[in-house]
Amino acid sequence: MKKFIKIILFLIFLGVVIYILKFSPLSYYFFTDEGRIILQEKFQYYTQKIGIWGIFVFIGFYALSIMLFVPASVFTSIGGVVFGNWLGFLINYISALIGGVLSFIIARYLLRDFAAKILQQKHFKKFDDKVAEHGFSIILYMRLMFVPFTYLSFAAGVSKIDFKSFFLGTVFGVGPGILVITFLASAIKQLVLTYKNPADLLRLDIILPVALFIFSFFIPPIIKHYKEKFYISNELEKEIEEDLK
Repeated sequence: MKKFIKIILFLIFLGVVIYILKFSPLSYYFFTDEGRIILQEKFQYYTQKIGIWGIFVFIGFYALSIMLFVPASVFTSIGGVVFGNWLGFLINYISALIGGVLSFIIARYLLRDFAAKILQQKHFKKFDDKVAEHGFSIILYMRLMFVPFTYLSFAAGVSKIDFKSFFLGTVFGVGPGILVITFLASAIKQLVLTYKNPADLLRLDIILPVALFIFSFFIPPIIKHYKEKFYISNELEKEIEEDLK
């Protein structure tokens, strides 16, 4: 009976996700360039209008978007534009952690039994076996490799990893990516608002975020070079590469 209820709840959750992403008006704001620009402008207006409560509204929407498989970069960019560099980074970081934890919990208590057989297939087998033994290292590695955020959170939820390992791996692994996107979005906003001549492109608050963004492309190859330190076998590395495709 309990398993049947879990399946029903999962099907309801899945139906809501499909409706929002494919059929509701909200899909325009998340998955089109024009919609994202409008969403960003609306968020900035309303967060400024309602003051401190805007932070909590933003965190709620960010966390919800994570659970709905919306790319984390969407709301991370909005956070950088609306709240600036450091405050934006802090709010984005907290929001991503909340969204990741909720995704993990949903997967563990609604999907685990439902997906048990899937985890025994070749694509998931090495991940599930390894993550039970070296969960923290593997989650940290995959976060630094920029494996899609929600996918990894849900996959961890239905795996053998314990919550502490997942949480700490996420805490230490998502910071670099969030920092880069937040600072870059904030810099673009400042450049748009203050640009007067080409010399403005040489300002430190513009150069630094761009340099960090460029450097972020080298993070996965660097981390991959030390994969043994994270207990990543060749078989698991192949599974990770398939997840990144």
